[in-house]
Amino acid sequence: MNAEQNMATLPSAGPESRFRIQKVAILAFYFGVFGVHRFYTRRPILGILQLITLGGFGLWALIDLVLILCGACRDDQGLPIQSWAVEESPSRKKILPAFLLCALFGVLGVHRFYAGKIGTGLLQLVTMGGFGIWALVDHIMLAWGTFTDSEGHRITRWT
Repeated sequence: MNAEQNMATLPSAGPESRFRIQKVAILAFYFGVFGVHRFYTRRPILGILQLITLGGFGLWALIDLVLILCGACRDDQGLPIQSWAVEESPSRKKILPAFLLCALFGVLGVHRFYAGKIGTGLLQLVTMGGFGIWALVDHIMLAWGTFTDSEGHRITRWT
């Protein structure tokens, strides 16, 4: 059997949603209690329910965020939303610790210390994360997979 025949018999990953998980994660993180991520993935009934109950008093929104980050989120057609659309990076740092550090202590620049960016970490510490704006931009860059470590390598692996 040649290589072409062998390739044809390999199972495919199947269809994937047209939505990007980075956008869904950011919408769920910042606006989860309002169900914005549900509207984005074209699930308006669940979005309305989440809006009315304020994300199940926050619990539903938190569960959604965990499911999104674990890759268990689906769109209106039942297709998995898993595409990160980034190539592997040689960086040994992981996004998840940096993402959580930025979410919890972003204005203190702790995520930059984790990434090895001591100088800009100190600047964020002194300016309180650029009055929060710099920390917010870093948080978005982490979710999009464009944040780099001290050596300039993109941090793209979540775990």
